[in-house]
Amino acid sequence: MRVLLIAIFVVILLVNFFINSANLFKIVRHSFQTNSIDNYWDLFFKNCLSGRAIISSILGFIIAFFVFCIIAPIVLIRKSICGKKHEALKEEGLIFEYDEKSKIEEDIHFKTNFNKSTGLDLKEIKALGSIRIDALILLSEIKSLCDEQGIEHDFKVMHKVNVGDKKDAVVPCMLTLKEDNYPVYFIYDDFHETQFQKIRHRLVDNGFKNPIYFSALKYSSVD
Repeated sequence: MRVLLIAIFVVILLVNFFINSANLFKIVRHSFQTNSIDNYWDLFFKNCLSGRAIISSILGFIIAFFVFCIIAPIVLIRKSICGKKHEALKEEGLIFEYDEKSKIEEDIHFKTNFNKSTGLDLKEIKALGSIRIDALILLSEIKSLCDEQGIEHDFKVMHKVNVGDKKDAVVPCMLTLKEDNYPVYFIYDDFHETQFQKIRHRLVDNGFKNPIYFSALKYSSVD
């Protein structure tokens, strides 16, 4: 009888161990995917501890502690490297970042080269400072304009294009009119303007003749 109880106890212990190991593997994978260990212990205590399996929980905690000591330096190094790469991408204009609400002048309309680049006559659009709202209004107006004139059109958001040197640029919006592709950028601050000036030349060099901008800056050097 005692042997049977010990066997049952061992089986339960092993089952809990494998369950905890599977959960711990998911937590480690999440840490590597996000390059962060901020949620490591929160996720562990939420998914790997049980009041009904105290011994397994204690063993799981010990294993989790050693795993944490191993992956923490790796994750922090990866985070540092990725952070530097991300900043380099921003500096080159390969990726744009937008705030939920950008600080812009009140009652200002976007300055744009849209009409000059496409030959269409898009009316002035007021800048609200929110990339989501501004893009939605803009794309809606372009769609209406194209539908009225029977122009085939398409939109791709956060579209990746190659700009040479084995590098890709993430275009906020890729507008297709008939068979022509136009990278579209929103400019809300001076840094965006600098980014656009840099990436525009690379886009032109790689076959995009008319990159389009919509600038909410009161004074802009973009022409």
